[in-house]
Amino acid sequence: MTANKGCVLVVDDDPEIVNFLGTLLELEGITTQLATSAAQAERILASPAAREIKLVLLDIAMPDRNGLDLCRAMHEDPRLRELPVFVVSARPGRDVIERAREAGAKQFIRKPFENAELLALIRDQLGI
Repeated sequence: MTANKGCVLVVDDDPEIVNFLGTLLELEGITTQLATSAAQAERILASPAAREIKLVLLDIAMPDRNGLDLCRAMHEDPRLRELPVFVVSARPGRDVIERAREAGAKQFIRKPFENAELLALIRDQLGI
C-alpha cells in the first residue's frame, strides 16, 4: 500500500488535458479531482472533498469563467486562501503571468509543458 501523496484538483475546459494530467498524476501516486469547468471546480471546492486537496492546477481560458477570476475568488475565501494554485495556460506574455500572480497564483506553467518539469514542481509543492 502506498502512502497518500496528496490530492490535486485539475481544472481545464479541455477534457483531453484534464484526463492526461489526471493520469500523469495518478501514475505518480497522487490522487486527483478533475473538473472541466470553473463551475464544476467551485462545486468540488465547496464540498467536503476539498479538505483533501493540496494543490489546484488551473487553466485561464474557460468558457464559463476566467480561471484568474476563480483564482482570485479562492484567494479571497478564508477556507481556500492558503490552497496553492498553479496556473497552467497557453496564454503567452509577461502581463498574463503578472495577472496570475496578482490573482493569487503561486506558479505559472506555460502549455505545452514538459511532464518531468511539471511533476517536479508538483512534487516540490506537495513535499514528496
